[in-house]
Amino acid sequence: MTDPRTSEHTPTQVALYTNATDPPRRVAVYRFTESSGVTMELLDPEWSKVAKQYYERGVDLPKERRMVLPSEGPLYMRALLQPFRTTYYTLRDESDQSV
Repeated sequence: MTDPRTSEHTPTQVALYTNATDPPRRVAVYRFTESSGVTMELLDPEWSKVAKQYYERGVDLPKERRMVLPSEGPLYMRALLQPFRTTYYTLRDESDQSV
């Protein structure tokens, strides 16, 4: 497992996809800039509950036994890309597609 605390790459855009549709559907996008911090855009209300939970409650960092919050900026963005044991959702680094 990649440790988000030591990763050199800080994603600027991470998208959440649901795998419950064919093809997978993009349901939310998290963006990071130094000036705005982490923001979230919900794209699909039907499948965005998980995206809201990650944004409101944070992302689990098992090694530290804590949740990483959006206010932690780069660490939060890297934590989103940790391997998760979920069948219905995938998080992808789309930094090179940032607008």
